[in-house]
Amino acid sequence: MGWNSANAIFNPVARSLIDAGAPDETKRKVLGDLIGGLQDGDWDTEDESLEDFLDDPAIVQAFADRNVHLSDKRCCRRELGIGPREALLRMRHEDIEEDDMARAVDAYARHLAERIRASRDETRGATQAGKVMDFAADLIDPEAQRG
Repeated sequence: MGWNSANAIFNPVARSLIDAGAPDETKRKVLGDLIGGLQDGDWDTEDESLEDFLDDPAIVQAFADRNVHLSDKRCCRRELGIGPREALLRMRHEDIEEDDMARAVDAYARHLAERIRASRDETRGATQAGKVMDFAADLIDPEAQRG
């Protein structure tokens, strides 16, 4: 027999930690322990709470630590430490919406442009190489503000 009222326990605790400005490590530890305890009590709607907190990577990671994922894997690209390339690879799933994929592609493009711009300093005065790198980065991410 499942226990869906556990969401009424988990969600207010998670919201309180967010409102209090708890550090990510604290949220991950406290909520991870809470998730485990609620699962021991046969919590079977964890995915509903996970979906409510997809915008908080520490909470998403707390669920991932307890093997809770959404069927469409939207949560996986929000885990701590995941980079844009890994996010694209994890999106290879039939249930991923086009808008989510477009956002991931845009994020990866910005990531590439930032890497190009960051490596520009390594050209050590090669003016033409720097111009080429700026040009390439601007093509990839034309809206970025260069400093």
